[in-house]
Amino acid sequence: MVRFATSVAGAPDVFSDRELMTAIRIAAGGLLTLLALGFTALPALAGTRPVPAPKPLPPVAVQHAPAARAPEVFQVNPTKVNPALQPNIMIIGQFLTPSTTVQVGTRPATTIQVPDPNHILVKLPDNLSGGTYPIQVTNEAGSVMATDSLVVDNAGDQPSTLTYLIGGGFLGFLALVMRLARTPGFS
Repeated sequence: MVRFATSVAGAPDVFSDRELMTAIRIAAGGLLTLLALGFTALPALAGTRPVPAPKPLPPVAVQHAPAARAPEVFQVNPTKVNPALQPNIMIIGQFLTPSTTVQVGTRPATTIQVPDPNHILVKLPDNLSGGTYPIQVTNEAGSVMATDSLVVDNAGDQPSTLTYLIGGGFLGFLALVMRLARTPGFS
């Protein structure tokens, strides 16, 4: 038991140790709650400080549009083509614009798509005969010949390698079946 010297009415009050510990715990809990509320309010209070006015920026010089540059060609893909099966080629380079034109040999090709300044998709001219053709790329600033030449292979009348493989496999299967048909003992 703990005894206090004064009370509200002037008479001494007596508290047990358990009651005193409970009162201390409640007071400590209240104090911790107040501290937690204070710490959570700090970011909000920090954001309410006045922000100094930004210094004015110096005037920006007007940038002129860069002068158009002659195209550069890095790669022609594919370099060997059968126009009946694959009539388009992709040219990879720089400074390719929607107004860029492509010539295959002496014949103009049709520009299909210029997705960015580095790629151009081109449809080959109709009725190209077999052979090797230089590729010339031209834009408003100049012209360049591609280092890769286009090889046109009109082998549309020839069977493909896959056709030969399938035919050979079928013939091998037929020979095996005929051999098994002659083998005695299988009924």
